[in-house]
Amino acid sequence: MITLYFHPLSNPSLYPLFVASAAGLEVERQSIDLSVQEQKSDSFLKVNPFGRVPALVDGDFALGESASIARYLARTSGGDIYSEDIREAALIDQWVDFVAHHIRVNVARINYNRFIAPMIGVEPDQASVDLGIRLLGENLPHLEVALDHDGHLHGERLTLADLALVAAFEPEKVAQIDLSAAPVTTAWLKKMRQQDWYTNVHSHYGAELGL
Repeated sequence: MITLYFHPLSNPSLYPLFVASAAGLEVERQSIDLSVQEQKSDSFLKVNPFGRVPALVDGDFALGESASIARYLARTSGGDIYSEDIREAALIDQWVDFVAHHIRVNVARINYNRFIAPMIGVEPDQASVDLGIRLLGENLPHLEVALDHDGHLHGERLTLADLALVAAFEPEKVAQIDLSAAPVTTAWLKKMRQQDWYTNVHSHYGAELGL
């Protein structure tokens, strides 16, 4: 059986969990305690020498990095959340990359400083929050257009791109991210969080830790 190593507050970790759920793959979830640096332990470094979550083990095969793990799971499942057509796969990858570089990274800036930093006793960096808010605001219109067109980032079916976007926005509420300027995206996220592939992972962000 495939084992996925994750942390419930790591939205990159949640991406492959959503993919496995949407693809109908049975996986074993192994939570890694980041608060005690378990990801840097000798045993975990044998799984992922980068010392980060997520990570995957499938028999004698190990893999790190969320996007690579997501593609591996999608291909393993043989389902239609990815594509065997090289051009369609590239278009899906384009959105996955857009989400990673322009959405998730800016959500992470805001989330770290508003939610994680106070939790671990680190002084928040307001300049980083302001940058995240500004850059997120510049990129939300692209999501509004795409999601308003047919309800998905690519094509007329759920793909890796959509799953990446949901994972990217997981800390939305705890980080107090204002999405009022993006009503289409807001309504879409609410709908996605009601789907079985989402609720089979958790009811909401941080539910595993009692948030």
